[in-house]
Amino acid sequence: MRSGGAGAHSMPRSSEIDRFSEKLSLMRDRLSLSRVQLAQAARVDKSVASRWVSGRARPSDQSIVRLTELVRQQIADFSRSDWSLTVADFAMRLGIALPQQPSHMDAPWVPELDESVALYGGLWLLTHSSFTGMRRLFGFLLDLQADDDRLNFELGDGFGYRARGEVVIDQGKLCLHGSAVMHSHQVWPIYLVLNGVQIYRAAVIDGLLLSWCRDIARTPTSLRTIGWRLAPHAPNTAVARQRFETAAAFIATENQAGRLQDHLPDWVSAEIFDMPSAPVHGALRVSAERSLAVEEMTLSLIEPPSGPRRQVLRALGELFAPVLGSV
Repeated sequence: MRSGGAGAHSMPRSSEIDRFSEKLSLMRDRLSLSRVQLAQAARVDKSVASRWVSGRARPSDQSIVRLTELVRQQIADFSRSDWSLTVADFAMRLGIALPQQPSHMDAPWVPELDESVALYGGLWLLTHSSFTGMRRLFGFLLDLQADDDRLNFELGDGFGYRARGEVVIDQGKLCLHGSAVMHSHQVWPIYLVLNGVQIYRAAVIDGLLLSWCRDIARTPTSLRTIGWRLAPHAPNTAVARQRFETAAAFIATENQAGRLQDHLPDWVSAEIFDMPSAPVHGALRVSAERSLAVEEMTLSLIEPPSGPRRQVLRALGELFAPVLGSV
């Protein structure tokens, strides 16, 4: 006896439409739709709509029907079969012009603000070595918060060092650029280029911190840094501010006493002190093979409770619990 029948329910199949993400992009331009509006119109989660836009997933036939109905609101005779047109003919059908040099590849996925906050928003501890070359572990507090239409950062060590700036995210990389102020009120630029994640909320990020030393020559320098999530995003800005200042004051005492290094396994110091470089051209780099960046879902699935990254996150959670619990 065959299973299923005319009345059997099944999951909607993915609709095989050639170069769908490019056509979806043209449709969004024609209708002036954001990803959130697209998801609402198609009755899917925002993450699903984002995967359509990036080309990482295709819609079900039911979703194509809903998208077709959406286009019909402005183009009355638009039909389901129009999605099978070539990209050039599809653009003509919508009455818009193609870019002069269309790419055969989908554009890289750049998360919108709400997605960026979901991936990285919150309080982090960035661990790094001394700018003076001492083999000693230090920590900065990093706060990633939404402000208007962008993700901003604030960095502080509790000693008077404070940096603020903007975050740019593309293809799982975080680029932070801003201005730092020290005790002497001197201002200089600071940059961080970090490995991140693609889909789920990040638990660990890592990469390079670029700035210059406090010597007379202001020597350019680059340090290995590993970031550990301490707390999730706090929508209430007053709570986020109090949490950051309280945690920064605490890490200042840990830095001053040199205790941070004692709370973490030796391998963390080894990773930070021994900056990897390419064997051929000598460039300092944190390759994919050496990266520790991971999101929470993968961490819980592939790393046992005794795994190295989970041990550090647990240790830092216990260390900061009295501090963050008081906010």
